[in-house]
Amino acid sequence: MPAPPPKGYLEIERALRLLALGDSDLWIAGRLDGVGHPAASQAAALLRQGRRLRAHALLEAALARLAGRPDGRGLAWFKNAGR
Repeated sequence: MPAPPPKGYLEIERALRLLALGDSDLWIAGRLDGVGHPAASQAAALLRQGRRLRAHALLEAALARLAGRPDGRGLAWFKNAGR
């Protein structure tokens, strides 16, 4: 059984997809509440202020950091998720 993804990874990835689809900033901010990752909280606050591009950049950077985590639960998790 593969290890679970890093905390917040799936929620941040989902929020980025919703941003790309053009969903409401306030609705996406609500989805990010309670994720338990600092970048998600910051992005939610930015979205509520109407700073969509800044929130998007913040989430992209967080996702990249989570994907490449040095503890081995980053890209290795993603690569082995389908097995």
